[in-house]
Formats: sequence, C-alpha cells, structure tokens
Amino acid sequence: MITVLVTAFGAFPGAPSNPTVALARELERRHGRRLARLSISLHTRVLPVRFAQVEGALAAALDEVRPDVVLHLGLAGRRAALSVELRAVNRLGTLWPDAARAFAGSGLVSQGEPFQRIARWPAQRIRAAMDQFAITRLSMDAGDYVCNQTLFLTLSRTRGPVGFIHIPRLGKGGRRRPGLAAMVEATACAVITMAVGARPVFPAPRA
Repeated sequence: MITVLVTAFGAFPGAPSNPTVALARELERRHGRRLARLSISLHTRVLPVRFAQVEGALAAALDEVRPDVVLHLGLAGRRAALSVELRAVNRLGTLWPDAARAFAGSGLVSQGEPFQRIARWPAQRIRAAMDQFAITRLSMDAGDYVCNQTLFLTLSRTRGPVGFIHIPRLGKGGRRRPGLAAMVEATACAVITMAVGARPVFPAPRA
C-alpha cells in the first residue's frame, strides 16, 4: 500500500469557510474505497492557517500518518483555475495576518535553508490529468503565506512525492468556475498520478 496524506486548511481572514476542507472530505468519501482497491491508503488532515502553529500541526500529521506521498490543498480565491505549484520559496510575507490575526515573525520560512525547494511531483502530467475536469494551470510558486510555508516545510522534512494545488472559490459548475464535484475528480487524478510509481518511504511495521 502507498500511504497518501492530503491536507486542507481551516478558515482565515477573507475565507470564513475554507472550501479545501469540503474538498478533502469529499475526496475521502467518494474515492477512499476506490483508492484502496488501487493499493492507495488515503488520509486527510486539516491544518491551521497560523504562522506559529502550522509547523507543529504538520509535524504531528507526518509523524502520525507516515505518508509516502503528500498533497496539500490551499485556497487562492482570486484565481479562476486550479493551480499546480512548481516550488516553494523561503519567503513569508509580512503584510497579511493569519487566522489568529498574527503576522509572520520574519520574512523567511526557515533560517539557513535554501531560497527555494522544488515540488517533487510530475507537474505537467498532473496538470494534464486534472485538466479534463477543470481548467488547470502551472504556477511558479506557492506565494508567501501559510500555504507556501507548509509546502516548504514538507519538502524539507520528507523524501517522497510532495505537491500543492491551489483551488479557486467554488463555482456552480463548468470548466471556467468548477464546482466541488469537478474539483474532487481533478484531485483524485492528482493523487493517483502521484501514487503510481511511488515507493514506500517507511518500512512496514513488524508483527
């Protein structure tokens, strides 16, 4: 079995109800059994949109699930397409508050780390697979908010495939403004594409 961790984010200023939570839950509900038949064990978690807390919450999720593959889902409300992120940068913006109305303590995710970390997934193949359900674009980086912080930290602390998808606000359906159902199918494609060919990172537990 390949263990996949999919994370969503909670509420933050401007998004009192984060659609990534509904997306992750629907992904598990609609595709959990199907993925299991493909030898993919799906686990979902919700991370806080808080600069000071997300690192600990992420570490706890990674320690608990011990995933071979990690896919993060974040909201980019001003975008119309699903965005397949190519990298995370060692940068945090200091202008936008998090869910606790707190600001980033510095302009860096991690002191002493490189400027960027490249997402470990077949971005072009992922984009093509998802595009049959909703308009999907490649994005140069995950920004400078908690989303980028989370991706950078995950790439620093894991060895297997890691990716990030920014989704737009939920629409009523159609490719230009996809609804929840279309996003669920697109995300399922991403999970399967990432898992195919992945190797277990953690040894199986001994009986």
